[in-house]
Amino acid sequence: MSLPERKRSSVLNPSLLQSITQAFSQSKTTVSSPSDDLAKLTVNTPTTCSSIEVIHDMPHLITREEPQLLSEEQTPLTPLLTLKHEFQYPTQTPRRSSNFLKGCKWSPDGLCLLTNSDDNQLRVFEIPCDRLPSNEDLNAVLHLQEPELIYDFEWYPYMDSSQSDTCFIFSSCRDNPVHLFDAFTGHVRASYRALNHLEELVAAHSLGFELQSCRLYCGYDRIIRAFDIQRPGLCIGQWNTFDRTSSVYQSGIISCLSFNPQIPGMYAAGSYAKSIGIYGDMNGELVAVLHGHIGGITHVRFSPDGQRLFSGARKDGSILCWDIRNLGDVLCTYQRHVNTNQRIYFDFDPTFTVLVTGNSNGHVIGWNINDSSTPVFDFLAHNDCTNGISIHSKQPLLATASGQRYFAGDVRVTASEDEDEDNLNAEFNLKKIPKENSVKIWPFMK
Repeated sequence: MSLPERKRSSVLNPSLLQSITQAFSQSKTTVSSPSDDLAKLTVNTPTTCSSIEVIHDMPHLITREEPQLLSEEQTPLTPLLTLKHEFQYPTQTPRRSSNFLKGCKWSPDGLCLLTNSDDNQLRVFEIPCDRLPSNEDLNAVLHLQEPELIYDFEWYPYMDSSQSDTCFIFSSCRDNPVHLFDAFTGHVRASYRALNHLEELVAAHSLGFELQSCRLYCGYDRIIRAFDIQRPGLCIGQWNTFDRTSSVYQSGIISCLSFNPQIPGMYAAGSYAKSIGIYGDMNGELVAVLHGHIGGITHVRFSPDGQRLFSGARKDGSILCWDIRNLGDVLCTYQRHVNTNQRIYFDFDPTFTVLVTGNSNGHVIGWNINDSSTPVFDFLAHNDCTNGISIHSKQPLLATASGQRYFAGDVRVTASEDEDEDNLNAEFNLKKIPKENSVKIWPFMK
């Protein structure tokens, strides 16, 4: 099979695909939350085989009645809360003129909001959900400073503010190991290091959690590594996604990860090489390679029932919904506006009724999850790229983050301005570009 033909097809592992189909047809039991004490970080040597221990007492989301989607007439034009003070530089310079955001994520318990911005800081905000709307501009209660560009960040999935030994944040930045921050003190509690074949430190580009075994998976250049979060240090396993001896492989940097909530050990890995790999067990056995995007993959996420996979990419206006029961089939396509290389997130509401995403033009758009033809709402949230989208797990709230990187050539100058000596240095033109770096909280469902 030639290379172009291979890229147009999804190559499947028949035996694993059959087991996946059988898993969906069987009744599923509820798995539960581990009682791990991360603060102590004292766990025996982890098991490296593909078997997974089922853990009990997983916390459930608060159930509620079927939500009513916002109609066009009820589109929220005024946010309940706007946070922008933290993302403004005291003094602007040509090299530091815009501290744009790169995403926001509600904490699992819904009490805090975590943001990532261009100054290499993660900020934690305590959002007064019981006092919204609010005209005040809150200061971050915690600043987590990384030395280099932040690639990815995640809350510990079982985080509960009432239990300090579960309040952790994972962060990966350039030329550094993965850091585990204490969400109370801001101190680095642990580091997870990966070394290449030259024994050099390499940074993870993406983070993901396998909830049942409570392992941290990280994406690197053509490699996926797994860490036991109870045992800081080197990885407990690694799997190459690229193999020249095989006709089926996934090349490029692994940019995003998502684990299937219903099938233990099954996960999807997006690559900047425009492919999505579906892996069927804890040993990284490849089930399928999916091609359909025209840009590098920036976000993948399984549906709560595990039967669908959603994916988005750079400079690609399509969010594709893949059928996991018939891998390679695209069930539907949701169209958005993406004209940059920036990661633009999407999210589902807790009842899996609506899909919401941001756009490069500042709009927030949402669809009924089963109808991609007509959006149920579309409103202007920011006067800049809306890249961060996060829906509260317990309250009818939507958080959005905005901003993007600008270059000197992004602004047009007149002929008279071009003759000015000051404009010979195009960096000064950056000051003329209107920017909006902010976080906004919106009402999501009535």
